[in-house]
This record gives sequence, structure tokens and C-alpha cells, in this order.
Amino acid sequence: MALAETESGVRYDPAALDRVERRFWREIFDSVPGEVAAERGIELRAFGQVQAQVVKDLPEAKMLNLVLGAAEDVERGGEGLGAATAWAAEQGVASYIPVTPALPGAPAAETWLQGNGFERSYSWMKFVRDPHPPRFPAPEVEVVELTAPDQEPFGMIAATGFGMYAWAADFFAHLPGREGWRCYVAKVDGEAQACGAMLIDDGIAELGIGATLEAARGRGCQTALLHRRIADAGETGCHTLFVETGERVPDRPAASYRNILRAGFEEAYLRPNWQPAAV
Repeated sequence: MALAETESGVRYDPAALDRVERRFWREIFDSVPGEVAAERGIELRAFGQVQAQVVKDLPEAKMLNLVLGAAEDVERGGEGLGAATAWAAEQGVASYIPVTPALPGAPAAETWLQGNGFERSYSWMKFVRDPHPPRFPAPEVEVVELTAPDQEPFGMIAATGFGMYAWAADFFAHLPGREGWRCYVAKVDGEAQACGAMLIDDGIAELGIGATLEAARGRGCQTALLHRRIADAGETGCHTLFVETGERVPDRPAASYRNILRAGFEEAYLRPNWQPAAV
């Protein structure tokens, strides 16, 4: 498909961003120790082009319970979307089904979802950026790249910052040192207080897992982590960087949204999330 462009002319491939995103989540789920996955009902399955992931012990955590690849599956005439949503429902979780609007199969996917008992919910904004060096000052916060899981409490910071149970640290704790991953912590007064990660795949970098412990919020940790990851992605030879956060609405915090824009990212597209309609 043709490349899309931001208002300032940054070109990107929405299908490639979705492909990297599926790998991003697949590797997070794959990194969870087997005994934890079995105990907590953590599972990921492929249904044609669709990737469905569930966490039975966190049935309302829609950032984890996802059905990805809906537009690609419908475009290719597959039946994966129906099988994936049925399987997720059988697991008793409330899944989000994001549909990337720029893909050819998006209208048909949304028509299928609307006709099969789903409704639009809160949307996520996708941002993209080219690899030019950061043009914003880095706060005076120490940022350390991690090369091993036991180097700093990366998983604990992520789980706590996201408001999850302590056991959910295992979703993120084993990512440092994993092939293709760059994981970081930001330190305040010598203690790791925030985290951020980046998956690099064929010249595309997805930034994510940005979380800060409550005591360190407002200290510039996430800005410092963005600065470091942008610089490292450029040095690695990436041509496209992307990140996602919730759309701006009056009753939700927008600090993450503002940080992303200040870091030189541009709004690419608003991606609606579909969910089972309320009964």
C-alpha cells in the first residue's frame, strides 16, 4: 500500500507499524515465565492474520487483552477476526479490538464488528517521527540502559506505574537484554523511578512501557527517557519511530500526550478501539 504522510511530510507505512506492534506484544507475552503464565491465565494465539492475547487474572486490563490485526485479516478474506473474538470472549476477558483506519480492510472490519455485537470505545492516538536528533533539552535526570533483567527493577516500576498487581511485573521484567529490545530506567536521587522501552524491527522503533512511580512524577523522567530513546534509535539507523497514547478528552490526563508532542512526534491517526457492546 502507499505510504502515509504527516502534515510536515514524515512518511510512514501503517501496515508496517501494525506488524511491529504485533511483535511488540507477542514478545512481551512470550517473555512471561511459563509458570506465571499458567497460573494467571496468560495466553496469546494466532487466528490467521489476527493475534489475540488474554490475561484471565486481569480481565478488565484492556491494554493487555487485545485482538490485533483485524483490518489485515478482513482485507485478505480471512475468518480470523471472528475466531479470535469468540476465543477471547470464552476466556472471560474484556478485549479491545483496535482498527487502523488507514488500512484498506478497516471499513469492512468495522462493519463486521458493528454487525456482530461490538461498539466503539476509547480511541488511541498513534504518533510518528523521523529519526532527527532530539530538539528539546534533556532534563537533568540520569537515564541508564539495562542489559539484563536483574540489573534494575524494570518490571516492578512498569507494573506499579501502570497501577497493576505486583505479580504483573513479570510482563516486563524479562525484556531487558532480549534481542531487538532497548530498555531503560530513569533515576532520581540515585534510585530507579521510571522506565521506558523500545523495540527495533527492520528500521522501525516502537516506543512503549513508559511508566513512573508516583513519588517521581513531574520530575522530567519520561521526557528524559524519550530523549534517550530517540537519540539511540537514530544512532541505530531507524527511519521511523512511533508511539501511542490515549486520545485527548476532557476527563482524562494528557501529560503523556503533551510529552510526546514536545518530543517531536506528530499525530498520525486516531485508532478506534472496539469492544463488546454493553448489554
